[in-house]
Amino acid sequence: MQGIRPFGIFAVLLLLASAALSIAADAPAQTFELALSGGQVAKSQSLIRVDKGATVKLRVSSDTPGNLHLHAYKLEAHVAPGAPAELSFNARATGRFRFEWHPDNGAAKDGGHHGPPLATLEVMPK
Repeated sequence: MQGIRPFGIFAVLLLLASAALSIAADAPAQTFELALSGGQVAKSQSLIRVDKGATVKLRVSSDTPGNLHLHAYKLEAHVAPGAPAELSFNARATGRFRFEWHPDNGAAKDGGHHGPPLATLEVMPK
């Protein structure tokens, strides 16, 4: 190991790690649309599949006011006609997670929190 100094190796490893983080941080967000009509989305929007670690942007619009929940990630967005919402998050946990829609018509105020899934987020391991 003559000629290679421990500090030099550490500096090279630090530089490589920094470059890898920079590349990962520059990865563009994966953007998806959920357009609700009558509390439902088109079948083509019912499954959102991403890799673990992906940055996800979800644009949500609806013809009726309500709240969209992404369970396990504990995210929520209030949406109203003409006032779409956007959720941005890192897909840190692998598995299948439910999106639920709760309209602002009092239907979810009876204590029942879990409705039928509106869509599913599927986060795949790398």
